Amino acid sequence: QMARGFIIGATAGRTTLTKARADLTLDLCGIAKGWALDRAADLAAEAGIADALLDLGGEFAALGGHPGGRDWRVAVEHPLAGRPPPVALRLPSGRAVATSGTRAQSYRLNGRLYSHVIDPGRGAPTGGMPRSVTVAAADAMTADAWATALLAAGDRTGPTLAQARSIDALFLHETDGGLRQIRTGAISDFIL
Repeated sequence: QMARGFIIGATAGRTTLTKARADLTLDLCGIAKGWALDRAADLAAEAGIADALLDLGGEFAALGGHPGGRDWRVAVEHPLAGRPPPVALRLPSGRAVATSGTRAQSYRLNGRLYSHVIDPGRGAPTGGMPRSVTVAAADAMTADAWATALLAAGDRTGPTLAQARSIDALFLHETDGGLRQIRTGAISDFIL
């Protein structure tokens, strides 16, 4: 069976996915880091680690608490290079946080920002988007997936979707004077 350039099959009772063309790539960044972080947190807990803050490329999962007796704390990276973090979050045990943004994997060409996130409806880089979206959730894969999806949804639809689904999200929009924040769900409960 062919699915957008990939062949789905079965080998020894397992589903397989094979490239139909050598020049195709498959990028699972929308959930892969979150899934891996959840797996690492599970392994740490199974090994008896009660207190840890796990970091996988800027996505975090909390087990237990900080040695000082408080919740873990993480800073939200400023979406513009060279600027201090605009927000710090409290991350209680059993929670995870992920950020998707335009800072690291985007570029400007002729005055236009091109994001690494693709709008699936247009098949082109998203436009009119927030500069970053941070999501807190019960697991890292959910936080990772929603952060990417809400960034792709754009500056109007993203916050509306997050509010309708009660997603704990922080949207950072670039303005002439700095950053504008939009908060949805219970994200304000996590902001220090």
